[in-house]
Order: sequence, then C-alpha cells, then structure tokens
Amino acid sequence: MADKKISACASLSAPDGADVLPIIDSSEAADANKNKKITLSTLFNKIKDGSAASPSLGWSSDSGTTGIYRSAAHEIGFGVNTNFQGAFYSGGLKLGSGTATAQLHLFSSSTTDQIIFENTDAGVDTAPDLVLFRNSSSPAANDNLGLLIYRGEDSAGNATTYSEIGALIEDPTNGSEDGILDLRTMSSGTSATRIRLKSQYVGIHETSPAYPLHVSTTATGTCLRLECSANDAASGADLTLFRHRGGSTAGVNNDLLGTVYFRGKNNDSSAAEQIDYAAIEGSITDITDEAEDGRIRLKVQKAGTITTQITIESTGVTFAENVTLSDAKNIVLNTTTGTRLGTAPSQKLSLWNATPIVQPSAIANITATVPGGGSTLPTANGSISIANAASPTVVELLEFCVELESKLESALAALRSVGIIAT
Repeated sequence: MADKKISACASLSAPDGADVLPIIDSSEAADANKNKKITLSTLFNKIKDGSAASPSLGWSSDSGTTGIYRSAAHEIGFGVNTNFQGAFYSGGLKLGSGTATAQLHLFSSSTTDQIIFENTDAGVDTAPDLVLFRNSSSPAANDNLGLLIYRGEDSAGNATTYSEIGALIEDPTNGSEDGILDLRTMSSGTSATRIRLKSQYVGIHETSPAYPLHVSTTATGTCLRLECSANDAASGADLTLFRHRGGSTAGVNNDLLGTVYFRGKNNDSSAAEQIDYAAIEGSITDITDEAEDGRIRLKVQKAGTITTQITIESTGVTFAENVTLSDAKNIVLNTTTGTRLGTAPSQKLSLWNATPIVQPSAIANITATVPGGGSTLPTANGSISIANAASPTVVELLEFCVELESKLESALAALRSVGIIAT
C-alpha cells in the first residue's frame, strides 16, 4: 500500500468494533516489535481500572482528578477531586462509602440535610412532589403501598425499626377508592399502629375507626387529657361542642347542640348490646339575640329507655323522680329574699298536699288576764307536779294550762321564724 497522509485518508463515519487502529506498544523494547494494531472494541473495552485519585476517564480541565473508574468488581465509581463520591453496583446506585443493601443507598456521617427536593415554580401547582407508586396489575384491599421506616440500633447493636409511616389500599373500586395511612411505633419491643387514618375516619389506638375521631384503649384510667399551662386565671383546656346549621344559618329553638353519652354493654343472651346508660344533653331554648336561653338534660336508662331525670334551664330545675340527699348534707339557700317552695297554685307539696305558694294564716298567741286585782297566773318553768291525777286541784290544772300555753307559743314562734305560717 502506498504511503498516505492520515489527513488524506477517507473518513469512516460508522466505525465497527472490528475496525483497527495502529498503535505503538511501549512495552516492546525492539522498535521492530512496537508497531501493532488494536480493534475499536478492544480499545474501549479494556481501559485501565483507575482510581478515585486517577480515574480511567477524566477531564483535562480538572487535571484528570475527576472522572469515572472501576471502584470494585462489577462496579463503576465516580471520583471528584480525587475523592470517591458514589458508584453504580450490581444492585443499583450508592452514594458515599459503605456496603449498599438497596437499589438506592445513601451513606453519610454528616448531620446536615442528606436529601433535598427543590422546586422553583412560582405557581399554585404542587411541587416538589415525592410519589411512592405501587404499580400493581391486581390491586386489592389491604395491599401495602409503601413504608417510611425509621430504623436505629438497640443496646445490643441490632438494627431495629422504631417507627413507621405506612399506606394501604382499603377499597380499590374505581370511582369509590378508599385509603389507609398508619403511624406505627415500637412499644416494649412490639410494633403496632397507634394512629390510623382510614377513609374519612381517624382512629387512635383503633384500627377500625367508625367515627370521625375514634379513640380506644385497653387500660383503665385516663383515656383523653386536655391540658393547659397558661399562667393566668382564665379558663383553659376547654372542651367545646359546637353545633350549627351550615355556615351562617341561625339556630332554631330546641335544636340539640350535643350529647355526652355513657355507653356500656348489657347481658343479652345472644350477643351483648351496646347501651347508652346515661347522657348529658345540651340544647337551645331561645335563640333571641342578647336574650339567649339554653337547656341541659341529665338522662339515665329507666326500664330499657333513656329518660330525662333532671332538666336545667333558665326557668329553673325540674326533677322527674324523687330527689335523695345523702346523710348529713345541707340544703343551702340564698340569704337575701329567701326561696319559695312553689310558683303556681296548681303545684303541690307533700308536706301539706296543698298549694305551696299559699302561706297558712297567722295564729295569734293566747292573751290571758286576771281582772279585779286577784292573784296572778302561775309562771311557766318547764315542769309541773300533780299530787293526785284522779282529782287534780284547780291550782294544779291552772299551772298545767300555763305550761301548755308556753309550749304552744314557742312552737308558733318557730313556725313563724321559718315562714311556715304568717306572722
């Protein structure tokens, strides 16, 4: 073949791996043996392993200290300024030094941010988004969709999952899908769901919530505690039951505002039933602005029916049953105008079985006089002596009458003092 300048050779626009290049083998001592050829496939398949400090493929602008090299068997490493940063390995990608056990495994000893998703969009669309997509060809109820696992070591050096956030499918039906989100923690060595968001309900220690907020516990004692630490005398840790008709619609008289139920089970032979044994119910009696009135009803089960026993409202307190006071308890009334026993003539009081608002008429004391300057009447001293009960003397009978009058007038004075009879 005639000598030809390389610049005069025809261009090869689609080289093949079998195409060859001339090459000088520097390992040969004799010049006659240095000229050799090499195929393209061999040239690009057999590059040196390199290192983080001297990568196999580098850039001259970085003095060859940043590039790609063979960091281990079947592993492609990336070096930046002579330092190892990460590698593709047989199971995926790892960043940082360590033995990877996941498709993407990040290693770091720094306490700064390890992953940041940043988006500069100025619109109202959501971004940045992190999507965990379980692309199943046969989605079904209770399928796990993914976990966020918080793992650390225990005192024996065992890798332990202390907390998790998990998502599941509740109902995959097209158009009526329902989801579940679980918050799980470790307690005494056992991991369990502590809070579950299931469809439109929230369960605390309850995996099948049936109400907007459903709290369950297996322990006796406090289940729900509202605590306020404000250093003042104002009310705190309040519990408010707010019932209203839509956004701005006014309430209506006799609207029920909320009920606190005390529920238990009975002993039904087939299956114990849930029964509301007691309840506290609040309601509106008058919605008039600046003149509002309210009502509280205290209810208990009576012969299988929840029944109002005490009603408290602006007009007073009504009892549906007998009122029993414990021994040695006082009824304390106000000290200004006193308290009436009734408000209408139709009302009865068992003490008299008569109209309580009509006070019995006054009963005057006996007035005894001794005209003509005779002897004075005996003076009551609380006792009397009769020598012969079969034939008492006039003096003895007179003394008895005086003592009887004294006691009667003392009784009348006592009745007047408490308002039982008029003065």
